[in-house]
Amino acid sequence: MSININVIDENGEERSAEWHEDQTLLEALLANQFPVLATCGGNASCATCHAYIDPEHFASLGERTEAEEDLLDMVDDISNEYSRLSCQTEFTEGMDGATVTLKPGM
Repeated sequence: MSININVIDENGEERSAEWHEDQTLLEALLANQFPVLATCGGNASCATCHAYIDPEHFASLGERTEAEEDLLDMVDDISNEYSRLSCQTEFTEGMDGATVTLKPGM
């Protein structure tokens, strides 16, 4: 199973991406050729895969983990209530049609 999401890249350009159920959001972004740094390799220890999820779909993702909360607190100058680490964001059908915005300069 897969869904389609809209991704706004670091240049402000939007395009569609396919997200498969066996992928995290980070894996889907990388598979769709989006340049996400992910310095730690997707292990929730760097916050360089930070993304913003549109408010309409944010709740479908469930709660952030404690490790994710801690990292987002460390980047509180850029994070907001709709921030997620894409490496910690699991697939859910509720994200179909969602818009994900990558932080400029990631």
